[in-house]
Amino acid sequence: MVLLAMISLCSLASMAHVARGADQVLELLAWTALTPLLLILFFRWFTYRVLWKVRNRLILTYLLMGLAPVVMVLTLTSVAAYMLAGQYATDMGLLSLRHALARVRDEAGSSAVYGTQRVETGQPLEGIPAGQTVKGHSAEAAMPSDMGMLEREDATPLALLELRGGAWVERRTGARKLAGPLTSGTPPKWLHPGFEGVVEQDRRLYLCAEVSAPHNGKMVTVLASRALTRAELNVLANGLGRIILSNTYSHLADYSGTKDLEVDNDTDVKVTTPDSLFSRGGKFDAVSSAPLAPSRHPYLDPPIIASPLTLTVTSWRTGENVSGLLAVISRPRLLYGKLFASSGKIGAFVKWMLLGLATFFALLETFALLMAFGLSWTITRSVAELYEGTREIDAGHLEHRIPVRRKDQLAALASSFNRMAESVSELLVQQQEKDRLLHELAIAQEVQATLFPNSPAKVGSLEVHGTCLPARTVGGDYFDFIFGYGREEGQEGTPTGHVTLALGDISGKGISAALLMSALHSADRAFSAAALESGAMVSPAQLLRLLNEHLHRSTQSSRYATLFLATYDPATRRLTYSNGGHLPPLVISADGSVRRLEEGGAVVGLLEGIEYEEATVVLQPGDLLVAYTDGLTEPERDEQEFGDQRLMEFVRARRSEPLTTLAAHMLEVVKEWIGDQEQPDDMTVVLARQN
Repeated sequence: MVLLAMISLCSLASMAHVARGADQVLELLAWTALTPLLLILFFRWFTYRVLWKVRNRLILTYLLMGLAPVVMVLTLTSVAAYMLAGQYATDMGLLSLRHALARVRDEAGSSAVYGTQRVETGQPLEGIPAGQTVKGHSAEAAMPSDMGMLEREDATPLALLELRGGAWVERRTGARKLAGPLTSGTPPKWLHPGFEGVVEQDRRLYLCAEVSAPHNGKMVTVLASRALTRAELNVLANGLGRIILSNTYSHLADYSGTKDLEVDNDTDVKVTTPDSLFSRGGKFDAVSSAPLAPSRHPYLDPPIIASPLTLTVTSWRTGENVSGLLAVISRPRLLYGKLFASSGKIGAFVKWMLLGLATFFALLETFALLMAFGLSWTITRSVAELYEGTREIDAGHLEHRIPVRRKDQLAALASSFNRMAESVSELLVQQQEKDRLLHELAIAQEVQATLFPNSPAKVGSLEVHGTCLPARTVGGDYFDFIFGYGREEGQEGTPTGHVTLALGDISGKGISAALLMSALHSADRAFSAAALESGAMVSPAQLLRLLNEHLHRSTQSSRYATLFLATYDPATRRLTYSNGGHLPPLVISADGSVRRLEEGGAVVGLLEGIEYEEATVVLQPGDLLVAYTDGLTEPERDEQEFGDQRLMEFVRARRSEPLTTLAAHMLEVVKEWIGDQEQPDDMTVVLARQN
């Protein structure tokens, strides 16, 4: 079937080349269906051909045992190193951003102290060339960032210097005017003293810091800012990789290599396109440093995309916090160099130490595999000899023996095989004996089944029924119906007199109990027949006494039986009974009341000279007699017995059913209670209903 499927698919593939319109689709479908079939065929060939020999299986096992841990360790190490490297790269990028912010703050503080001077109102200030000093400090060193004064100290304004065209010039401002790029109007109300952080204005990002410092006995407040442009991020990302500031995760992996963002070269502002990295729906446009340079060894030095960190950005207009992202894309070579930048010799030592350990472990793994292959040869040789030995034994050559050459466990296994071959003949003889015993047990089961009376039966207005379910092939439970026969309306052999009901339980199970059960059956029949021939009604108490003496003399002292005997007179509906240590039968009336038949004595066959008592019950129409053995009440489930109370409630609910149906249901409910466990004892029930 597999070959036919392959031929059909190949035909489809060849037809696909003919039809130019749908050739690619058909070819794709053909290979899609053909690939799994080829894999299945290869797996079956590999399993039945290559792995059939134990030697090949052991070799493959050694390879899996030796290489799997190495692969797992390398994989876990690579994943852990990748994650740690990414975290390290992100932390370094955030640290660089914080250092840049600290520099802006320091520049603002320096400007607050040294970068301003008091002039008269209306007095012009000529341009100060870049490089000259203002009050003893270099203008370029004092104010490299965009600066703005936020307030004046008194009625006399402070002069503000800003860098224009390479020269510091005065910019006159009114009260609360800014000269920096963040604003040209009134400062926002949310701005508080000592603020520093990343702010957004007109979708662009700035590093911003406000510093207050005393100057000439006055407090001067200066706001410094620096735009986060590509040039600025290139400085921050020097030796680290690539830094991206954005407000979304989308398509970050697409820019993990040398692919660049689409930016306006004049303004460094990102130009938004449908396929761009960042959506313009955010609060600011993304900005990125230069892409990663191509690596000489892309497989050994792949890009590391770190998990982005959340960056808090403040809106300059509203003061609201905008969620931003700081992502760093680096390479292992860059991170390794940055990590060991201040300890070159230690880094080289660590590198060579790792290479030495890797070489040592590779040699150790090779040595282990060679040793494993050598050991597998000795193992598979013994297995092959065992295989040949089993084939000889299977062919009937019981004299075959395996040569024992060594003194190890495999040699012990060969010796065990030789002893097994010697035992096979004995096992065959024992099996024949077992078959004979099973055959005899089957015959005993058939004989025991003939000892039970025909059921159901009817005597006058009394209907009786009994059934037995042995726990093993033969059982030790006993029940019997002994009828008195005579003539009625010219018919001989019809039950016309009373009937004797018997129910017993022999101690133990199996063949010994079945033999004692047959002896009890014979004795009960013999004593009852003698009483019937004398014309007298059988007395249950007298019959129990005779059976007790007979079993005590003819059986071992440890063997006994519980026995319930009852004689029913159909003319008077009187039931005379005696209980020899058996579970008390129940008489359930039509109104639901229950009477237990407990009068009697001890068990039968255990002690000598026991006298038994008897009692009489008049059965009313609808009364139901229920007699049973302990096999129906003693089964346990979850350490709880089924119990006679549960059995009585079950019979009450179904007392109107036919006797055969009711008896079958009683056995079924007990078997359901037992479940999958083995039946612990024989189960026998005798029912009698007065109509």
